[in-house]
Amino acid sequence: MSIGERLKQIRKDLGLSQEKFAGELSIHLRSYVSYENEQRTLPQNVLIRLVQKGYNIHWLLTGEGKMKLSGVLGDINHPEYKVSKYIPLISDIHSTFSDTDLPVIGNTDKKIERPAGNSDPFSYAVKVGSLQDKSMSPVFSPDEIIILSPMETVVNNDKSIVKLKNGKILFRVLQFKDYDIELISINSQHPSITIPARNLVFAHKVIGSLKV
Repeated sequence: MSIGERLKQIRKDLGLSQEKFAGELSIHLRSYVSYENEQRTLPQNVLIRLVQKGYNIHWLLTGEGKMKLSGVLGDINHPEYKVSKYIPLISDIHSTFSDTDLPVIGNTDKKIERPAGNSDPFSYAVKVGSLQDKSMSPVFSPDEIIILSPMETVVNNDKSIVKLKNGKILFRVLQFKDYDIELISINSQHPSITIPARNLVFAHKVIGSLKV
């Protein structure tokens, strides 16, 4: 079952039409339809509203766990979404995201301190060199650690880690152009590429970096 199908399942669970569900989420109908049809990635504001309605965002994005949170509904501080002082430092990003769109926190013992103001329970960090993609050098060195927030909405000119349907994971600057996405490289030896939006699995926004 895909993310769009799980989003539809939530809508059906609430007994709402697409139009009424869009109203509940405070978004335009056209935007909601594009999320259900997987033409666009779900933004953070929609994910937070679904949490507030008692739905499990980890299930929505990965299919793992239960559709609904147990216990108190509408609590962004629910234990399943506990925001700790530290975030995981992922050493092998390719295996981490081979079967999921979100990092599995238990897969790593390495952690770094969470940036001030960040409350995304799915935030993680990764060393640039482990990405095996030199397209952002020399601005970002191989030893530099970048911090990412999967629930942050990615907009034009944001630096992001993206996963494509062919399995590639890249570190690029994003530009959205109608139904295409330009993946811009800083390194002239690694040309920018344009892909159909449907070929994007996810884009995780870079919210900070640490020089090591």
